[in-house]
Amino acid sequence: MIYKEIGKVLENKALIKDSIYLITIDLQNIAKEALPGQFVEIKTGDLPLLRKPISIFDVDKNNGLVSLLYQVRGKGTKNLSGFKSGEYIDIIGPLGNGFTIDKKEQEILLVGGGIGIAPLYYLGKELKSKGNSLKFILGYSCKDESYAVDFFRQVAEVEISTMDGSLGCKGHVGRIVEKLDISKVTAIYACGPEPMLKYLKKFEQEVDLELSLEAYMGCGLGACISCVCEKTDGSYARVCKDGPVFKGKEISFNE
Repeated sequence: MIYKEIGKVLENKALIKDSIYLITIDLQNIAKEALPGQFVEIKTGDLPLLRKPISIFDVDKNNGLVSLLYQVRGKGTKNLSGFKSGEYIDIIGPLGNGFTIDKKEQEILLVGGGIGIAPLYYLGKELKSKGNSLKFILGYSCKDESYAVDFFRQVAEVEISTMDGSLGCKGHVGRIVEKLDISKVTAIYACGPEPMLKYLKKFEQEVDLELSLEAYMGCGLGACISCVCEKTDGSYARVCKDGPVFKGKEISFNE
């Protein structure tokens, strides 16, 4: 069920000043329904008029809390970074279709690039609780722009790549993936920039590949058709309504 809820901000802290923030909000109804890979739409102020879609980073169902990891990119997220503890915020959610979480006792890679790491934390916690063996592979541009790593290390092993080699492996996340024995991996779940997802599609015949797509979402409800993506059968899907998570085999990244 989707709710429109006025939530109380409990914390809104900068992980990287003026760039990366983690906000925790009391959202009793949304928290009880939220699944890994889903997102919410937030009204951040009078302008911009459209709500801002943000992936769900973590959920505390016992206390009715939802946490969102976000990057300040425009006016909407700049407004969001200004919310203080005790203030109230208008949110719709949970929205979209998330990752498959019914796997048990399997080997799973969770791969994220940039702010695309956000939905993988809650996903990892849920998969770990079912006895799965996990590894996070997180990609950043450089050491100074890496964040939230300690959260992921509380759940499972973490390997990091940076484009300049200042932290972990030098290059994109594929530099780590290509060194692994994929024959031992059951599934790869990923979220991040399109080039990263296109790279991971090479494994769609070997593993259960699920990709969370990034797209401009005008409404988040499938009505405005601003976030369509092409499928391998030639049809089109709405990322917000039919996704944002799709099976790797479903999605085409044709130019």
